[in-house]
Amino acid sequence: MTQRNLNRLSNLMLWLNFAAVLSIATQILFISQYINQNQLSYQFLTRLKRIPASPTSIFWQCTVFSLALIFLITIRHQYHFSKKTNNLFVILEFITAVCTFYAVRMNYNGMFLLVFVDFFMTTPDISSNAYYRFWTIVGGLLVLLFSVSSYSIIGSVFKMPALTTYISFIPTKIASFLVLLNNVFTAFNLILFISIMIGYAVHIANREHEIQLRLSEMSKSNQELKNYAALSEKIAQDRERKRIARDIHDTVGHALTGIAAGIDAVMVLIDIDPEVAKKQLSKVSSAVKQGLVDIRKTLNQIRPDALQNYTLEASLKKMLQEYSDISHLKINFNYQWGNVDFEKTTELVIFRVIEETVTNALRHGHASAIDVKCQIVNNNYQIKISNNGSTTDKLTPGYGLTQMKERVAIINGTIKIITSPVFTIIVNIPRKD
Repeated sequence: MTQRNLNRLSNLMLWLNFAAVLSIATQILFISQYINQNQLSYQFLTRLKRIPASPTSIFWQCTVFSLALIFLITIRHQYHFSKKTNNLFVILEFITAVCTFYAVRMNYNGMFLLVFVDFFMTTPDISSNAYYRFWTIVGGLLVLLFSVSSYSIIGSVFKMPALTTYISFIPTKIASFLVLLNNVFTAFNLILFISIMIGYAVHIANREHEIQLRLSEMSKSNQELKNYAALSEKIAQDRERKRIARDIHDTVGHALTGIAAGIDAVMVLIDIDPEVAKKQLSKVSSAVKQGLVDIRKTLNQIRPDALQNYTLEASLKKMLQEYSDISHLKINFNYQWGNVDFEKTTELVIFRVIEETVTNALRHGHASAIDVKCQIVNNNYQIKISNNGSTTDKLTPGYGLTQMKERVAIINGTIKIITSPVFTIIVNIPRKD
């Protein structure tokens, strides 16, 4: 049930109670006039335990107090007050409801349900500790008053004139209609109260469900953003490693160029001046040693931390688990190489080939599942990687695939790419006995 429908029902209940109170006041006023006109005052007074107040006074009391109750409830619906002011209005509503109950001479108690509904629907943050205590006190008083405010319980104690006593002095047909009317007011008010409370409970449950859905969607979006950021970082790291690889290439090329020029000079000088040639060879040797030092430094920088701290199998598991965590990629990893001890260069190539393949499957193939097998086939260490991503019959090798082939070639391996029925990369590395 929507908030608008709940407001409509509460407004209907408000005016229903006003009509019920005004109806009782009108009945007392006109039946009293009927009793006076038909000279039934003596019989009427003998059936009462106390002399009743003026019917006109009762009518105006009912009118004023019921209108005051409407005013207070309407004000609370129209404006958002502070906690202190809101509590003050609740107390005023409660007092006005009691006054209205007294004005109708305790012949109608539906206004307590009305105040309870209004208090329940307009009190903000009713679940907080401060409001919970206040709600418990006021709500408990209202429920208690409604329970004991039946005329048969409390009216006789205060010796109030019963409405049924008034009605018993008018013709039977009219009396039956008025009894029915009063019962309809009471029953309809109770039905509205139950409907509003059930509707409000459903409304709160739906609102909580919507909030949970939105929080879940926000959490999902937040997680996707985190995954995307982590994946972007991993891609950036991969690009940085490729850049460093190019730097190594430039460093090696520069060193080799210098070495070649130095050797050419030695070849010219060796017959002319052997001593100078020896000095030149010494310089070439120093250049070679320095080049090796620089290359080792750069290689150590680009070597994955996992390979430095773990075995190859553990490093691959760690890397694949990171991809699975940040992308929700389902990776099936099967490692059958045991405790084989590869050279550092071979380990690095294997690690980079698997890493590059998984990255491409995720970035270009949009795969959701990948199988990675490290097995021994025909005296070769074989890496077989397949995924369920999109495939193409015409595969154009990019920079990553080209670099992958170059890496595999460094360790005398071969690489084979299969695009159908699923995209598969097979790398064979010769075993060294």
